[in-house]
Amino acid sequence: MLDRPPNQAAGLMDFAVPQTPRLMAMVSHGDEQAELPLLLRICAALVGFGYSVTVLDGSVLETQENPGLEQLLNFTFSGPNNGDTPDWSILPAGLGLQSLSAAQRHGGPGIADCGSFFAHESVVIVYANAHSLTPLLQGSQVRPLLAMSAAKTSLLTTYLALKRLLLKAKVEPTIVNMVEPSRPEKSNPSSPTSLSDCAKYFLNYEVNPLHIMAPMGDERPSASIERLSLGLLENAMPLEAGWAYATHRNRQSFSTPLPAGRH
Repeated sequence: MLDRPPNQAAGLMDFAVPQTPRLMAMVSHGDEQAELPLLLRICAALVGFGYSVTVLDGSVLETQENPGLEQLLNFTFSGPNNGDTPDWSILPAGLGLQSLSAAQRHGGPGIADCGSFFAHESVVIVYANAHSLTPLLQGSQVRPLLAMSAAKTSLLTTYLALKRLLLKAKVEPTIVNMVEPSRPEKSNPSSPTSLSDCAKYFLNYEVNPLHIMAPMGDERPSASIERLSLGLLENAMPLEAGWAYATHRNRQSFSTPLPAGRH
């Protein structure tokens, strides 16, 4: 095997776009003030690094007029095609994620087998609540992003999502505390500490959140968000093409939607 060349160009190999799509995840727990701006900057950061990105939005249900993951699984929709130019797109995925959970529960292919649907993408990001993510990520290497802010309900919803991910999915999230740029010294001073206290007392788990300045307006991704994006990518799940080889009969049974769950 050839040795890695000892020069400056060798470092760029770490940013080479993978041949197999990789799956990342972000938890939706009702704190859109923290979640959505960060998600958009992560997509922009990954595109800036040369990756094509598709977001599977589990908070939106697919329809015939607005097809998404469910239609991909039923082979009635071709999905996004970013071609040779790095770009990012969003697909509704509420029903499709339920179908994937049902397939896995019955011993069939799951989200890790959906690589053939994203042949033109480098990264797939699932944005969904902890209840939906649990069966999809259970026991995987993925570290779903869990963002919190100074919003009054953020501490509670973050803790509940953390509890489900740790106890049910058996995965450790990457927890980010979004700090308000206008008053960083006063922004969310107690929530990370309170979350750490709750997690240590009730879950016997040490919380070490990353503190990132909340993005404002249309600004580009900060260096902190770029580092976060690459860190999440390191723990992403490779997506294979197993779903494409499922029998037609199994695909029909797997695609039966289940009732939407809650946190």
